[in-house]
Amino acid sequence: MRLVGVGDSWCWGAELVDPIEEPTPIMNLPGGGFERQSKPVNIDFRLKNRYINRLADKFDADELVDLSSPSLSNDAIVRKLFEWLVTEGYLSGRDTSDLFISIGWTSPERREFYYKEQWGEDNWLPFGPWSMDQDHNNKDIDQFMRLYFDNFWNEGEFIHRWIQQLWQTEHILKNYGIKYVMHQAFYHHHEKMIYDWDDEAYEENFNKITPGDKMFWESLDSKRFIKDTTAWKHMLTKGTAEEVFVVFHPSAEGHKHWANYMYDYCKENELL
Repeated sequence: MRLVGVGDSWCWGAELVDPIEEPTPIMNLPGGGFERQSKPVNIDFRLKNRYINRLADKFDADELVDLSSPSLSNDAIVRKLFEWLVTEGYLSGRDTSDLFISIGWTSPERREFYYKEQWGEDNWLPFGPWSMDQDHNNKDIDQFMRLYFDNFWNEGEFIHRWIQQLWQTEHILKNYGIKYVMHQAFYHHHEKMIYDWDDEAYEENFNKITPGDKMFWESLDSKRFIKDTTAWKHMLTKGTAEEVFVVFHPSAEGHKHWANYMYDYCKENELL
């Protein structure tokens, strides 16, 4: 099996560090988080303990392809996944029988914008709730983010965009005979700590969707897309917030519980 993992920082393993090397929890902030996570001992710990590696071990996968990255939006998840599928030849005739894709969708309000100048490794500028507190070292970008947040950031737009992404991704993968499983990692509540998030409150947005979006939402494959729980919600059934989370991400214990759930779910529903 060639297992492909795609998602945001929850799939990537943000804030997972060796507790002996880093006894104090860290956040993924410049000067403290990503720099400390780049230590070889912490990289080894992250790759050993995050759920996608644990899932690869449980599946006895021949290869794990990691397309995850911190701060990804669902826009970026779709872009990166299909760019990889095209590059690897899976959308132009390559045999897909050994391929299995695990998609961990992030919170729908995130998105990305194409910037004319290089931004990081490419030209894609991520937007999320953190953008209002972020200094981009560019006053035009700071102003744009504020204008977007105040005037265009709305549940009616991002829930619609997310449902369309789910539906389109499902139909493309099925059309090419690619096996997959999709789940929602979490729903972010701006200015709330992780233990105060509320899936039920966020899901009230689904009552506001258009009849067209409602049709697409209800038509999603109920086995291939896990609707019964989010990763966040399931982890809290297995331990206290202090046990299953670090700051804004799962702990090694939280990742273990989600890997176990995903493995059992895929086996019980014969998704492989």
